Amino acid sequence: MKYKFEDLVDILSKLRAEDGCPWDRAQDTHTLLPYLVEESSEFIDAAMEGDKAHMCEELGDVLLQVVFHAQVMKESGDFNIDDVVQGICEKMICRHPHVFGDAQVDTASEVSRRWEKIKAQETLHQKDAEKSIMDKVSKSMPTLARSQDIIRRVAKVGFDWGEAAPVFDKAQEEFAEFRAEMEKVTPENANTDRLEDEFGDIMFCLVNVARHSGFNADVALRRANAKFEKRFREVERLAREQGKALPEFGLEGLQQLWKQAKVSAR
Repeated sequence: MKYKFEDLVDILSKLRAEDGCPWDRAQDTHTLLPYLVEESSEFIDAAMEGDKAHMCEELGDVLLQVVFHAQVMKESGDFNIDDVVQGICEKMICRHPHVFGDAQVDTASEVSRRWEKIKAQETLHQKDAEKSIMDKVSKSMPTLARSQDIIRRVAKVGFDWGEAAPVFDKAQEEFAEFRAEMEKVTPENANTDRLEDEFGDIMFCLVNVARHSGFNADVALRRANAKFEKRFREVERLAREQGKALPEFGLEGLQQLWKQAKVSAR
């Protein structure tokens, strides 16, 4: 049987009905939030791996969460899935006048500039316009992604270097400040607060370096995590081949295994 979007909406409605599923009926928007985050993360994992079949499955799980939230809100009389679809359709048509209207644009950068201009105009028409650009930065975003969003938003109003070189210089400056704080550490004073403060500045600067270099810092770190994990699994495999536990190798021995792993597990 071939199912349609409307069938998914109907399934959620039945699951939430009085004679539906006790677990589904017990959920609300707050209890569902962890699942939305989890399913979104699993789709990102699948996309990073290029696993198309898994991507399709995980997008379905994300869609389920969207419809689930909309069903809960329908029951409370706030909005329903049709309102969600209506709102996003109106937004996409409004923000693409070069496709659905008479506007002319030639490049992706022109589209981005027009998009931001339209968003700004929409904000001016809102009764409760944001008092600060920071009000639009989600507090529930993962920390690294939130840093990138903060930097992206302030850059749009001109609070940004026009090129990458001074951003990189600033990052090096922050490293120097961190090192200076490290040198103040003594047995009596761990200097943790200052070290943490300067380390945060380093990370924030590096996010800006990533943005100026044309890539996403969060995606880059995900790739680094995946690369390290793959290579360390290879280290474990090599150790098993020699019939020894990892601690038996010592640091020098583990570094030798790591060098081998870098070659065999690229």
